[in-house]
Amino acid sequence: MLKPRFVVVSFFSGLKGGTGKSTLASNTAIALSQALKSNVLLIDLGLDSTATSSRILGINPGKYGTVDYINSTVDNVDQLISRSPITPSVYVIPPGTLRTWQLSIDPESAQARFNGLINHSVMKTLSQAVIIDLPAHMDQVITVNSLIQSSIINVVLDYATYSDSVAQEIDEYYIQPMMAKGFRKIVNVVLNKAIPGLDVMESKIRGFTHNGEFFILPMSPIVHYLTSIMKSLVMYAPKGSLADFRIPFDKYIDTLAKQIKAILTGTY
Repeated sequence: MLKPRFVVVSFFSGLKGGTGKSTLASNTAIALSQALKSNVLLIDLGLDSTATSSRILGINPGKYGTVDYINSTVDNVDQLISRSPITPSVYVIPPGTLRTWQLSIDPESAQARFNGLINHSVMKTLSQAVIIDLPAHMDQVITVNSLIQSSIINVVLDYATYSDSVAQEIDEYYIQPMMAKGFRKIVNVVLNKAIPGLDVMESKIRGFTHNGEFFILPMSPIVHYLTSIMKSLVMYAPKGSLADFRIPFDKYIDTLAKQIKAILTGTY
């Protein structure tokens, strides 16, 4: 079987948790599968946390997953892949049963295993897009390998006055070193949970995009509620604050889909 062409998109917030990144990653998986008319694979690396992406997509995270494979606890990738009962065109690999302090693998082996995981999973699911949800406080080996594998990096930040400092740290310690080594990336910046009237020095934060776009998504009590009960916002009719959220969210999805298509067709 020929391996389909695919694009890896990672969601990253550095060491800052609580940005709404996992909510965005899981809902992006559903929306992208609709926009691309293709299967999408989400790799949830929420070990040591809530596995929010897996739960929102209807997958029980208490099974073998990504880290079990990287650590060679499991060798059969097919055991790790689950089809989302929410959207059949979305597949999920949960974090796994291991925790960061249980990992014992060198960087080269981790990279080889992670590459193998992605390639086999894409062939199994025939996905055009692979989404990697990278929660905060991740093991550096896994984080760096994930970012290296990604053609598109979505940096998700709080809509707050300290966000430019977080963006600068991510840019300095992760993005710039990769680009200096010749890795070509699209880096989008998403300011999430925006509050009207709060000055967050948007012009400064815009400067941390690379070949990508800058997005602002508003605070939405309905989105917050749906996330708290592990439901996907994309599956509900846009009413109230959800409607206000969906307008910029849909524009973000449209842009991301165009970026993916450009990479797939070689026009990027």
